[in-house]
Formats: sequence, C-alpha cells, structure tokens
Amino acid sequence: MADDGIPWINPIGGLGDTLMVSGVLKQVVDRDPSKKFNLVRRTKYLSILKGHPAIGRIGYPPKKARIMDVTYWSLETLGPGLQRPYQILARAFGLPTPVEEKLYVPWDLAEDPILHNMIPWKKPNIVIAPASDSPRKVMSPVIWHRLVDFLRADGMFVMQVGRIYDQHIRNAYCLLGLTTPRQLLSLLRKCDLVITSDNFIMHAAHLIDKPAVVLWGPTEHKMYGYPEHIHIQMPKSCKLSKDEDCIGSGKNKGETVYAKPCPMGPRHCLDQVRPEMIHETVKKALWKKPHALPNTAVLPE
Repeated sequence: MADDGIPWINPIGGLGDTLMVSGVLKQVVDRDPSKKFNLVRRTKYLSILKGHPAIGRIGYPPKKARIMDVTYWSLETLGPGLQRPYQILARAFGLPTPVEEKLYVPWDLAEDPILHNMIPWKKPNIVIAPASDSPRKVMSPVIWHRLVDFLRADGMFVMQVGRIYDQHIRNAYCLLGLTTPRQLLSLLRKCDLVITSDNFIMHAAHLIDKPAVVLWGPTEHKMYGYPEHIHIQMPKSCKLSKDEDCIGSGKNKGETVYAKPCPMGPRHCLDQVRPEMIHETVKKALWKKPHALPNTAVLPE
C-alpha cells in the first residue's frame, strides 16, 4: 500500500477513549472539511469510527507512515481543567483549548425496534453498568446486588448492560453481550437513569445527555467525569493524594497495574460505598430535587 501522506490513527484503550477521539475528530473536520485521517483497521473500534467524516481510509499503514498518538495519558500530565483527557487530545490534533467536550458517533441515534420490543419496560427504567476493563474501577458485586434489591423494592425496572463475560448482578434484567455500541446508545436513550462505574457507559450517557450516577474510586471525576452527572467519589485508602490515581500513567508503567485487582483487598476504595447511599442518590435524581442533590457526593473516610 502506497503512503498517501495522510496521518494514521491507531485507536488504543477503551471505547470511552474512542468516543473522545471521535468527538475531537469531528471538531477538527468541522473547522476544516478538507482535513482527513486514515484509520488502522482494528475490529473493536470500527463500531465507533467507521463512517466518520474525518476518516478517509481504513486499513493498514505502510512503512514510515505517520501515526497520530492518541494515548492522552502519555502525552501530558493528567489533571482537571485543561489537563483533562479530551483537552489533551484536542491539542494533539491542533485545536486551541479549551474546547467544548462534545462526543460524536457517525450515525443517527434512532430506536432499535427489535431490541426495544424484547424488553418488558416499566417506569422508571434504570440501566446499570458495573464492569470496567480495569478491576480497580469495579465495585463489589455484593454491593450491586443489594442496590438492585433496593431499586426493585421501589418499583424500578433495572437492566444490566455490558459484555457477555461480565458478572451478572442478581435480579437485574440481563442484557450482557446482547447489544452493540449502536444498540446500547439506543437503549440508553429510552431509559430514565444510568448507574455506572468509570467506563464506556459513562461516556455514552454524556453523549446522549442522559442523567447518570457515576461511582469513582481510583480515578477522579474532575479529570474524567462530566459536570452534568452526579458523582460519588470515594476517598482512597491506599495513601495516594486526592488528585492521584493508582492506574494512571505514572503508576501503570508497562501497563502492569491497570488489569490487576486492588492490593488493598477489602479496603478497596469502591468497596466502601454504601448501597443505601447510592439508592438515596438515585431517588433524589429521579424525583428531581436539585436542592438535595449535590453535583458530587463524597463519602467520609
């Protein structure tokens, strides 16, 4: 394959990272419609980037092709404000920052009648997404079990989304492995609220402007979260400072930490969350009591 001189994008990370790259690319091409990038063919990421107006060719780069670095965690020091991942990616693609953090998918967010007709909808409808690529961002399933029991006792219909091999949460309507990213966005549009960890679903909720309660422990909502969501940020029990995270680029050299469970065992920060507190937060969000619902709820140590 001949080199056409167009830079290549090699997606790395989770689908949430890809949504950010997609959003930045859309802003780049909106400013300059002649701007194009080639995409390294990797099956996982085609569900988000195939058909993107900034993507010219999908395939495999020739030797000496220019590869755009989208690993924001290695480009600059992460932090709040201008050091958030989206802002770092924007600068990597030549955009002046700050920019609005708008995510993007290259398709219409229409309903999926086949998927929707198979679900026994009630009111309100809650989607939970407990899983993450990193076990350190995952809360104990025992806490999720109790939370689902509380929600169901209030008459809420609870659906669980994720990958087919994720652990099923008891009494949640199981959709594990049954949705593509496109179907998942369609599903989220129809639900009333999302409860999620720091994962793709959190970014997807921002994309479609869906209310969400997001659970944070090793990562910080000020760096990765979105201001319209309700954040439950757990204090760390591993002596890291408030703005550090145990799976960031400084601690995850060689990518040896991200995929390993927390060494704190039962003191893992996310396992200190009380399901009653999440339950009360969800009820306040659904009942729209802004005076009783801070943007961020931090539990005491």
